[in-house]
Amino acid sequence: MASKVLLIGNVSDIDIISDEILQDEHTKIFSFDLDVHEKLVSKKITHNMADNLLNQEQRMNIFDKLIEFRSWHSNLPSNKIKYENVNLLKLLDSNEFLQSISSKVINSILIHKIIENEKPSKILSTTFFSSTLNSIKNKQNFEIKIFETAFHEELMWDKIPIKYNFGKLHFNFNLSKKKYLKIKNFVENTSKLFFNFNFNLNSKSKKNIIFLEFNPQLFSELFLELKKYDQNIILVNQRRSAIWSKNSLNVVKNSNCKILQLENILNKEEKVEILKFNHLIIPEIDQLWQNSDFFNQLFQINGISFWNIIKDNLVKSYSEKIYYYIELIASIKKFFNNVNASCIISLNEIGETEKSFLEFNKNKIPSILLEHGFLDKNDSVSKVKRYDIMSNYSNFTDKIAVWSETKKSYLIDNYQIDPNRIIVSGSPRHDNYFSSRKNSNNKKEKILLLAPNPINDMDALSTTELKLRFNELIKKIILNIKTLDNVKLIVKLHAISLKHNEEIKLLINEIDKNIPVYLSNSVIDVINSSDAVMVISPEPGTTTMILESMILGKPTMNIYLENTIPQFNHVKHHAVLSLLDTCDLNDNISKILFDDKFKNELISNADIYLSKYLDYNGNSSKRFVEILKSY
Repeated sequence: MASKVLLIGNVSDIDIISDEILQDEHTKIFSFDLDVHEKLVSKKITHNMADNLLNQEQRMNIFDKLIEFRSWHSNLPSNKIKYENVNLLKLLDSNEFLQSISSKVINSILIHKIIENEKPSKILSTTFFSSTLNSIKNKQNFEIKIFETAFHEELMWDKIPIKYNFGKLHFNFNLSKKKYLKIKNFVENTSKLFFNFNFNLNSKSKKNIIFLEFNPQLFSELFLELKKYDQNIILVNQRRSAIWSKNSLNVVKNSNCKILQLENILNKEEKVEILKFNHLIIPEIDQLWQNSDFFNQLFQINGISFWNIIKDNLVKSYSEKIYYYIELIASIKKFFNNVNASCIISLNEIGETEKSFLEFNKNKIPSILLEHGFLDKNDSVSKVKRYDIMSNYSNFTDKIAVWSETKKSYLIDNYQIDPNRIIVSGSPRHDNYFSSRKNSNNKKEKILLLAPNPINDMDALSTTELKLRFNELIKKIILNIKTLDNVKLIVKLHAISLKHNEEIKLLINEIDKNIPVYLSNSVIDVINSSDAVMVISPEPGTTTMILESMILGKPTMNIYLENTIPQFNHVKHHAVLSLLDTCDLNDNISKILFDDKFKNELISNADIYLSKYLDYNGNSSKRFVEILKSY
């Protein structure tokens, strides 16, 4: 036990805390972040990593509870926050919601554990933890000393990451969401003038298929196949423009897709009416947040309430978005009133665009949820289901298109989904992978592609220890590659915008600035340029990079940062060289690069596995279009 405890959650906070306090032997210091830990180590300051107070099982239980919190609005005794019978509270992006509360909830639990274990008489902290400590203060007997800082928390979706590669030049910067949308609208409006992308709202001569938040570049084969079908193909992309690159522009142009800009649908009079409704509903929302007893009871884990900690972020998110949600629903209503829609296609039911369309539609127009990510089964179905939740299969009420009969059986057995609602379509996004497969070159220099899967702060498993283990593996890989003759390392980062993704890039640049790090480059091109692929899996689950490497015929190594190798089906089939981070890297890298017998066996096993896991390989787009014709 310690009489005084110092909590440090942000690396910049160290500079405003005096050395006298940092070196005080009567003060027990707890770090809550890798950067904090590393700076304290560099300053030779004794401290404890707060993350170590929770084990993996406890963290997974917290994650399960966080997932439950996503549907908090369904627990309201009554809800007046509706427009056109759509629950506006439900429309908040599920990932944005998790991002806004997960770290706060976990840190709060850690602080409670510290207080329980140490029973301090005084707690020192910065503004970073002030709301958490103030929420606990009334229930505990300790003094609080807050060092004031200019801490400002930005929500993940406040900034839009822009990533482009031009040859060896890499551009990575953020724009405010407001600025990004202005640029997006300008690009789309300009493109419509030159290429006739604009969808005529008054055109009722054809039926219309609606695709929600699709990247045309990823689904190029599907859209080109749909060109043969006499329906309008309408792209609705609110988060990211459908024509964000030259390749995506060409796909939209060559497939005769139309772009629907929902923000341009309503006229001035309609927007005035929406504004009036918004003014009427704001008092209802303000009154809702005053129900502290309800929220304290709802947002709690093991008797610990988090409402006072997450309230500001949640209120801010809704206050900034509620008018947008009303406008979105009004635009969708006008759209459906003016067009003959035959089907709605989405990749998930967690984004704002997807939720808005599907909630307003209420199954009046047929809808299809298309499987979009690689999630293989293993011996522990519960682990797989944890991450399956992000696809929201259990809440989707219409047709679900899956990649294989295997996935169909999985959904029937584990979610009790009616088999008649499940369509086996294969994966349209991977058709061009099968057609792009190339034989490995016989060049003397071998290229190893490193694809590190970033640690996701939203799933409650991100810890300082895990990041340290991850970083050590990256360093170990780079140093081992340097000892091998005629081997070049390239890196492809995950497209998702996560803090850890940026940290990985910085780490690699610190070790060796000459290692190419690709962000927005075509996955097919990057994999095809390599002789073998090495994936790092820091958390339970799978990554699409493994699947795509197998499809393109590359020997693939997957390194787990766990104590045991998860027994996924692709592991059991020996389709991938599955290892722990304690393995002999030199030996295994040499095998997947230079041992022809070993490589060929791995590729052959991968092909056998793919024939079982994926159906309609290379022909999924044709299969999916045939399905759509029935609508």
